[in-house]
This record gives sequence, C-alpha cells and structure tokens, in this order.
Amino acid sequence: MATENKVKKPHSLQLDMRNRAILTGVEEVISMTEPAAQIMTSAGGLRIEGAGMHIAKYNAEEGMLVIEGTVNKLQYTGGDGAGGKGLFKRMFK
Repeated sequence: MATENKVKKPHSLQLDMRNRAILTGVEEVISMTEPAAQIMTSAGGLRIEGAGMHIAKYNAEEGMLVIEGTVNKLQYTGGDGAGGKGLFKRMFK
C-alpha cells in the first residue's frame, strides 16, 4: 500500500474592493451558499460571510479559489497560521 505525502500549499487571500476574494492553499470547499462559505485552507478553516457570493473559479489540484459577491466578514478558525493565537497575544507574550 502506497502512502501519499501531501505537500501543503501556501495559503494567501487577496480581497479586491470587497467584491472578489482570491484564495490559494485551498484544500477543500466545505460549503458554499450566497451568504456564507466554509473553506479548509492550509492555514486552517476559513468562513467568509457576505451577500450574493458564488464561486467564479475553482481549481482543486492547484488549491485556487475565486469567490465573487459582497464580502462582509472573514474569520479563520483553528489551524496553525499563527499558532492559534490572536495578534495581541503574540505581541505581548
């Protein structure tokens, strides 16, 4: 039985005028509706909330996702992006 060594791709997020989100390092799109998207990235879970959102482009092999629509909120959950600590906890440790 062969084991696959999955290399994590670096995660980045670019938000253009709150109307277009370009993400890399996407491992899975868990759910996508007009008001919310739940995505697993190489940096952990990401929830995007807004209005009229839809997937404009998705390439699972490259881990690239483009979401169009109004973005009101971005929230990361879990993952190892910053050791799970908030900005102030990292600054004042």
